[in-house]
Amino acid sequence: MFCRVQMIAIVVGIAATAGGATLRVPSQYPNIQAAMNAALAGDTVLVADGTYTGPGNNSLSFGFKDFTVRSENGPEGCIIDCEGLALGFWFSGEGPGSILDGFTITNGLGFPAGGIFCYYNSDPTLTNLIITGNEGGGDGGGGIYCALANPTISNCTITANTATDLGKGGGIYCLMSSPTISNCTIAGNTAGDSGGGVYCSEGSSPTIIDSIIRENGPDQFSLDAFSAVSASYSNIDGGWIGEGNTDADPLFVNPAGNDYHLSPGSPCIDAGDPTHAPQMGETDIDGEPRLMGCRVDMGADETMAGQPNSGDLDADGVVNLSDVPLFVNALLATPDPAAECVADINGDGNSDGKDVQEFVDALIAS
Repeated sequence: MFCRVQMIAIVVGIAATAGGATLRVPSQYPNIQAAMNAALAGDTVLVADGTYTGPGNNSLSFGFKDFTVRSENGPEGCIIDCEGLALGFWFSGEGPGSILDGFTITNGLGFPAGGIFCYYNSDPTLTNLIITGNEGGGDGGGGIYCALANPTISNCTITANTATDLGKGGGIYCLMSSPTISNCTIAGNTAGDSGGGVYCSEGSSPTIIDSIIRENGPDQFSLDAFSAVSASYSNIDGGWIGEGNTDADPLFVNPAGNDYHLSPGSPCIDAGDPTHAPQMGETDIDGEPRLMGCRVDMGADETMAGQPNSGDLDADGVVNLSDVPLFVNALLATPDPAAECVADINGDGNSDGKDVQEFVDALIAS
């Protein structure tokens, strides 16, 4: 009986701790690195709102461990200000289980990498980050520098970063690296040499999906002869070959003020990958639901649906007979919310005879 009670107690104890411990900054630890040093695999370092500066709050390292560093309420209120003294985070050898979630990283300065440095077999998960106003010296990499690394970068805005002097990769520098970049907005970055948005060299091959790459200088991409970029369902300044890509003005709210949210009527709304089914609880950079319309939006910001639908339901670039069965099926399936969204051609929130007329007019005009 005693042994049985002991076994039950052990099992209950394991179940209670299976989710890992939560280490809080600053209530339990004075700075972020102190909590990261104490964290074990599976733990979460939870950082309260505030601006974090000084030793222990820059040049932050996971130390080869798989755990999560997350802000309590998202990136707008949790700021890592490097004060021009160091970079924000650096990774070396960590895997996808090293998760950085929900911070603003700004005023970073590194040689290379101003914001985040991913080096040598580091494949961390970087999500819900605002990486802005950082400088990468030397080779460059103002926002993120990847060297022999393949991080997953999602729901991030990478804006107003600089690769100084003759540096490359104002937004992201890829050296023998193949990051996956999804639902990111990379805009307003500059490089002294080339690759204002993304620079790729020595066999780098980033995959970009559901993202916006605009208004970077002197160019959006710069590739050497051994590198390639695969982009789809993305808005890219100057255009880029790939399924679902567009060069239409994304209608940012105020790019001069570093506000890269989408305005109503943006062509990036409901223009992301139609097969992208967000996970339960998945959000955009503002903590709002990732799916608000028929499809996810391009970029880090998800904007409320309700914009007029062109009628091009199969996204082949034209309203034609192949769209007819999709429209009819959606119309018959209402009031299912997903079908209602597809059949709401005029964007008034209802699927009715007005939408039929709008669809027929679009079909005739095409």
